[in-house]
Amino acid sequence: MTGALARFLADPRRAAVGAAVLAALLLSGTVLLTDPPYVTGDEPPHTDYAYQVWHGELPVFEEGLELRPDGARLAPVQWTAQHPPLYYVLVAPFVGPLADAGHPVAAVYAARAVNTLLAGLFVLVAWWSAGRICHPGSVLPRLVALVAALAAAVAHAGGNAFNDLVAALCVTTMFGVGATAIRRGPGTRLVVLLCLLAAVCSLSRLSAAIIATVITAFVVLAGSVRAAQGRGRWAPVVGLAVGAPATVLAAAGWFYARNLALTGNIQGSHFDWALANQVREVRPVWEVVLDPVIWARLPDLFWWAGRVPPATPYSATTLTLTTLLLLWTPLVIALLPHVAPVLRRLRGGALAGRTAPAPRAVLPEVDGAVPAHPVPARPAPTHPVPAGAADVERPVDRLLVTLLPWAAVAVSVSVQVLYTAASGGAYPRYLLPVALPVFLGVAAGLARHPQVLVPLWGVVATADLVSWLVAELTTPPRPGLYGEPTALAAVVGGLAVCASVVAIRAVVRTIPRTPG
Repeated sequence: MTGALARFLADPRRAAVGAAVLAALLLSGTVLLTDPPYVTGDEPPHTDYAYQVWHGELPVFEEGLELRPDGARLAPVQWTAQHPPLYYVLVAPFVGPLADAGHPVAAVYAARAVNTLLAGLFVLVAWWSAGRICHPGSVLPRLVALVAALAAAVAHAGGNAFNDLVAALCVTTMFGVGATAIRRGPGTRLVVLLCLLAAVCSLSRLSAAIIATVITAFVVLAGSVRAAQGRGRWAPVVGLAVGAPATVLAAAGWFYARNLALTGNIQGSHFDWALANQVREVRPVWEVVLDPVIWARLPDLFWWAGRVPPATPYSATTLTLTTLLLLWTPLVIALLPHVAPVLRRLRGGALAGRTAPAPRAVLPEVDGAVPAHPVPARPAPTHPVPAGAADVERPVDRLLVTLLPWAAVAVSVSVQVLYTAASGGAYPRYLLPVALPVFLGVAAGLARHPQVLVPLWGVVATADLVSWLVAELTTPPRPGLYGEPTALAAVVGGLAVCASVVAIRAVVRTIPRTPG
C-alpha cells in the first residue's frame, strides 16, 4: 500500500492530485470541527436514519426521530425518510453502537468522519473520470481535482452527516465508466459495471438515479451507432438497455414502491407539510426560471455560506462574489472560443459563391501545452474500419462524450427547477451529482490562461473560506445547542488553508507555459 502510494506520487502531476486530495480532506475536517453537532435541521434526521437502520428499521416521516440528543436541533418529523438507504447502511455500524452507548455526539462525529474520507475519494474519482472524458494528456483532469478539492459544497457534504456525497461519488464514477464505454464500445465488463453502478446510484439518492439513467442512455446510443456502423456488437448494447433497468429494479425497486405506498409519490415528498410548516411556497416554473437568485445560488458549489439562504448582508455579498468570480466568469471564458466564431459568422453573413477557406491547422493538446508550430490537420482515413474494431474512436463518439456531461446538467437543473417550483429548497449540494461537469467547465475556463487564472481563482476561493471560518468561529453557540471545539477547528482550518495553497501551486507547476 505504501509502495503503491509512493509510486503514484512520484509523478509530479499525480503528486499535484494527491495535494488536492489532502486539501479536500483537511477542508472537510475543518467543516467537521467547525459546525457544532446537530446544528442544522438536516443532520439530526440523517443521523437518526442511520440509527434506525442499525436497529433493523426504516424511518417513517410521520413517526419522527428515535435518536433525540438533548443538545440537537430536532426536526418535528423524519424528513429524510424518503431517501434510499445506501449511505445509512454505510454509517450505521458507527452511529448505532455509539448512540446506544449514550454518546450521540461521538456518533455524529463518526458519521462525519466517514464523509470526510469520502470527500478525498470524491476528488480522486473526479480526477479519474475527467481523464476519461478529456483528450489524453489534457491538463483539465488535474484542474478538476483542484476545483473539486476547493469546492465548498464538497467540504460541507464531507464535514456533515449528509448522504449527498455518496450519491455524488457513485454518479461521478459512472461518468468515467460511461465515457470509457462510449470511446471503446460497451464491452461485457463495462456493461456489467454500468449496471451495478446504476443500481448503486438508485440506492443513494433519487437525483443520482436520474443522472445514472442519462449516462446509460448515452452509452446505449453510442453502442447502437457503433453496431450500426459495423464497429461493435449489438449484444452488449441490448444487454445494457435491458440489464440496467432490471438491475435497478432488483436493487432499489422495493424502496421506491415503499415511497409510493407511504406518500403517494415515488420521491417520497411531503410538499403539503412543507407548505404548512416551513417557509416554502409554490411558484410557477417560469418564475423560478427567471429568478436570478436561483441561478446564483443553486449552481454555486464554491460558496462557503451556501447552507443558508442569502438572508444577511454577509451571505448575500459572498454569494454574489463567489457566483460571479468562481463560477460564471470561468464558464464564460471557457465558452468564448466556441461562441466567438459563431457570432463572427452571423455578423459577417455567408456570401453566395464564396470559395471555402483552406483547412486550418490543428493545435493538438499535449498535456496542456500548445506546440510552437501548428501541425497540419491529418485527413480522415479512407479505408474502411474492420468490423469488431470496437476501440476505434470516431467523431460521433467524441461528440457523445462531449455532450454527455452537459445533457446530465440540463436534466439535473430541470429537475431542481421543478422541485423548487413545487416548494422544494434550492441548495448547491443538490447539484453535487452533476458536480463533475460543472468542475470541467470551470477548469476549461481556468485552462485558457492557467498561470494567471488558477492562482487568482484560488485566492478568491480561499478568501471566502477564511471569511466563513472566522464568522463561524466567532459566533457563539445558540443556547441549548451543542458547541464546537473552537481551538481545534481553528488549527485544522489553518492547515486546510495551507494545504489549499500548496495544492494550487502544485497544480500550476504541472501546467507548461504556452510558448509566446
